[in-house]
Amino acid sequence: MFLFALCVVFASGCAPARMTQTWADQFSVVAGGGTRDSFERHSTVVRNGKQKDAMRLVAPITVRVGLAGLSGRFTLRLVATPVFNIGDGLQMDILVGSGGDRRRVYGRYFDAGRKAGDRDWIPLEVPLDLSGKSDAYLEIQISGGPQGDLVADWLAVAEMRMGNMP
Repeated sequence: MFLFALCVVFASGCAPARMTQTWADQFSVVAGGGTRDSFERHSTVVRNGKQKDAMRLVAPITVRVGLAGLSGRFTLRLVATPVFNIGDGLQMDILVGSGGDRRRVYGRYFDAGRKAGDRDWIPLEVPLDLSGKSDAYLEIQISGGPQGDLVADWLAVAEMRMGNMP
């Protein structure tokens, strides 16, 4: 039991750090980055016959979660999908910040109205380097498509987890 407790406390040394969908409860809307109505931590989303408990993000929105205590190189893994098959698409950006520094580490444009491949849960892997960043945080930013039309710009994010990179 003691060894198990140590593994939980020092997860990076015993097993990959895991962020499950309960991790969604730690995200909050960034001040000035959207409204609470644009963010739902737990929403049932069905795409291509697969139902998942997902964070639902409605553009424009930015949500943030702290990564304090994590250091080193990690891979963020998640699945994402637009909720609707209409509109001009939407942009998802993932940013990592620490102190006054904030940088984009991943971006993807989704267009379920025109691309059939975007009508399913899409697995994504994002490498993160948190070395020397004791106050790091992660942001997910959702914005409108190329014309800025916000109609149906809803993104669902599920199965979020993070593991150590070799």
